[in-house]
Amino acid sequence: MNNYNHLSWDDIKAMYAEIAEMQKATDRQMKETDRKIAESKAEIEKTIKETSLQVKELSRNIGGISNSNGEMAEEYFYNSFKADTTFANEKFDRVEKNSKRSRGELEAEFDLILMNGKSAAVIEVKYNAKPDNILIDKLIERVDIFKKLYPEYKNHNIYLGVAAMSFKSGLETKLHNAGIATIKQIGKKMVVFDKDVKVF
Repeated sequence: MNNYNHLSWDDIKAMYAEIAEMQKATDRQMKETDRKIAESKAEIEKTIKETSLQVKELSRNIGGISNSNGEMAEEYFYNSFKADTTFANEKFDRVEKNSKRSRGELEAEFDLILMNGKSAAVIEVKYNAKPDNILIDKLIERVDIFKKLYPEYKNHNIYLGVAAMSFKSGLETKLHNAGIATIKQIGKKMVVFDKDVKVF
């Protein structure tokens, strides 16, 4: 057991000086640790920010590619129908692309519409037609929307079609069973499958 009664004043001062030095060293270490933590935090925040920007840029690029593909498909089928306006054993007088109309609160845009004096064909265009972007019930519902927005065609024959550069396996059969035509590119030609198309 230490006996501090024999310590001189100089010994006590030396002990306090040593304790003070140890305290300073601890403070320096704590400041250094705080500095390193702050640097690490700043570096992590910078990395998160850079990653976030990269993700946004990638999303924008993917969205841009998707939009470009969709526009390319629309342009291809529009030009093909302008060259040959036959559909459902009828000859159509004109083709409209991205036709948008509104009446009151009802508003819709149709990718392609073929029109003549007695019929109209409403064509949905996709780059890649899949069950998650082609809903048959929704397509059929668009007939009523079309008739409301184009009242001049409310008593005409209305046909439905889906045009796509590619179709997910099985989707074409489901569309044909519902009386909806499919149109796709085979080689360099547009091919229309409208044998089972019905009037809506």
